[in-house]
Amino acid sequence: MQKQTYTGRRTARRQAVRLLTLPFVAAAFSLAALPVAAANDWPTKPIQLIVPFAAGGTTDLLARLVADGMSKGLKQSVIVENKPGAGANIGAAEVARAKPDGYTLLMGTPGPLAINPHVYPKMPFDPAKEFAAVSYVADVPNVIVTNPRTGLKNIHDLLERAKAHPGQLNWGSPGVGSTGHIQLELLKQLAGVDITHVPYKGASQASADLLAGHIELAGDNVPTSLENVRAGKLVALGVASKDELEVLPGVQPVSAAVPGYLLPSWFVIVAPAGTPQPIIDKISAVIDAFEKEPATLEKFRALGAVPVGGPADVLAKHLKAEQARYGDVLKNIKVSIQ
Repeated sequence: MQKQTYTGRRTARRQAVRLLTLPFVAAAFSLAALPVAAANDWPTKPIQLIVPFAAGGTTDLLARLVADGMSKGLKQSVIVENKPGAGANIGAAEVARAKPDGYTLLMGTPGPLAINPHVYPKMPFDPAKEFAAVSYVADVPNVIVTNPRTGLKNIHDLLERAKAHPGQLNWGSPGVGSTGHIQLELLKQLAGVDITHVPYKGASQASADLLAGHIELAGDNVPTSLENVRAGKLVALGVASKDELEVLPGVQPVSAAVPGYLLPSWFVIVAPAGTPQPIIDKISAVIDAFEKEPATLEKFRALGAVPVGGPADVLAKHLKAEQARYGDVLKNIKVSIQ
């Protein structure tokens, strides 16, 4: 009888513990389900997509194209806002500080996400820690362009002129530390030429001065210059890709004259760190679906851009690798901002 009584008491205690524990277990499952439920209802208001460069450049063009697809897929407005300055750090810092709820996103490039930490002595954010990868939008080749009045026809002409007249050619870029600037510094290092850098506050400003003949050269992404090249207003001297580009037939890769010259650009969407993964996955899926549409593919192709897409974790690995790669590149070239 004694044993049965003890057993009965132990069973009663277990039942009591189970009854006390059940509400906490249920609450835990409820909390775990909250992000998924939030993602199902999200978005309930307009989304802000910040472009950390001036309007008219490649980042802006791609952001507006993707924003249109996101608006349709998410059934909510996606508003593109240009917030240039400090080599894209101003706009990027605003996103890093934003509430991680998916309503503030950054259209990112190598500048703020991989280059700037190696050239700015003080950064307002840490790109490796303060952003969550969302969508790998596209890869875009870079190109070196000139005003037709220079008489330069290809990369070989450029190198010959630069060596004959050190420091006399002026090269415009979207800003110090931009890929356009890195293009120049890499060319100077590998080819042993002296060309003067003229930084602007965006690709459109550099392009305007190039078209006006105030500068002789510019380095930037293909979409920014493509229309003017096709119209004969600019001449493409070389592309920073392994092979010739379909949109620029007959234009040699710079590496044909300067071995080792390769500098692709990429365009991605990131969110503040801590943004719920279900929301990130939802945005990523919508962009992936949009980029696979035939009409979208044609628009990207016309810009000289290659849509990429894929899951957010693959993009996260890519960003980590690019941050390390640009660190290695910038160790060997002189780019710094005081």
